[in-house]
Amino acid sequence: MNGRWLLFPFLVFLGGCCYGPSSPTVKLAYAAGFSVNDVVMTQYFYGWMILLVLVAAGFAFGFLRRPKNAAPWTAKRVLRLIATGASIALVSMCYCFSLQTVPAYVSVILLFQFTWMGVIIQALVERRLPSRRTLTAVAILIVGTILATGFIGTDAQLTVSGVVFGMLSALFYAVYMFLLGRTETEMHPLTRSFVIMSCSLALLICIFSPAYVLNGTAFSGIWIYGIVLGFIGCALPMFLFSIGAPKISTGAATILSSSELPASIICAVIILAEAVSWMQWIGVALIFFGIAYPYLGRRSWTL
Repeated sequence: MNGRWLLFPFLVFLGGCCYGPSSPTVKLAYAAGFSVNDVVMTQYFYGWMILLVLVAAGFAFGFLRRPKNAAPWTAKRVLRLIATGASIALVSMCYCFSLQTVPAYVSVILLFQFTWMGVIIQALVERRLPSRRTLTAVAILIVGTILATGFIGTDAQLTVSGVVFGMLSALFYAVYMFLLGRTETEMHPLTRSFVIMSCSLALLICIFSPAYVLNGTAFSGIWIYGIVLGFIGCALPMFLFSIGAPKISTGAATILSSSELPASIICAVIILAEAVSWMQWIGVALIFFGIAYPYLGRRSWTL
């Protein structure tokens, strides 16, 4: 297999893994007394700050340059960037709203429906049915997700709003991966990540209120969690996705990014010393197998 083509799927897989330490960090922030709104805003605010510093350093030291003879900006190009930033911001918002009315493991299961949604989006855009390998992989991932979240044997209390917001978080994530693979792909990944993150932060400020920045919450004790969440939960995965997603299909990107769940469980064990049942470990193994299944014995990383 060509190592160059192996790189891009690996970067998307690694981007999903970056979200792993985020969940334990979020739990620590909640334990410290911070609200859901504060944590979400902090994650995106510090993610934006980190990308701002990197972009400024890139231009200062010559790693980034203004493109020569660049195509003029049009309303369509701007709207696609705004839509990309808005979609990932809406993922966080809908997921948090879902968490308020249904158990966390149910919200996770609902969020991870983005795997088959991404495959459907690709099928609709390309007007061709997904391969049998892809469908099998999605089925394995869904089973693995149910096992890994500890859903079996529990008496989940569901609400309509919780389920709707959970499914919306999955839809917006699938849309985000689709747009990220097709929006301004000629732009440097670092610059593109910063622009998309700026759109995300602007939307969140409008919805959650500018008070987060104006009243100094962003620079209170939450900054300790903000730097970690901003880097591993926003800046780094968005940068890795910006490099890898345009080089592979939407279906492949959503399947590969499902590495987030097993990475979260592994990090929860390491960081928070949480107990994980043998059934959950089977779910983790199934998710990793489902990610790899479409490519076993293949020479191409396209689906």
